[in-house]
Amino acid sequence: MSDETAPLLRLARDDELPEPLRARTDAVTRVFGHNARLLRAWNEWYRPLIRDGAVSARLKELVRLRVAQLNACEF
Repeated sequence: MSDETAPLLRLARDDELPEPLRARTDAVTRVFGHNARLLRAWNEWYRPLIRDGAVSARLKELVRLRVAQLNACEF
């Protein structure tokens, strides 16, 4: 997909987020934070993936960073 056709997600502004989330600057909160149900579902899906298991959370993060680097991912 070229840069011209890549979909973009708009990050929510402070006034679009519930008060408790307004100080947060992470992209996940800024993309999903306007919808509490969506943010909760994302966290329920994602948290087990980043915690320790057969592979440590640290190693998983290092692998994610390397894959992103190899794919020139900006996120």
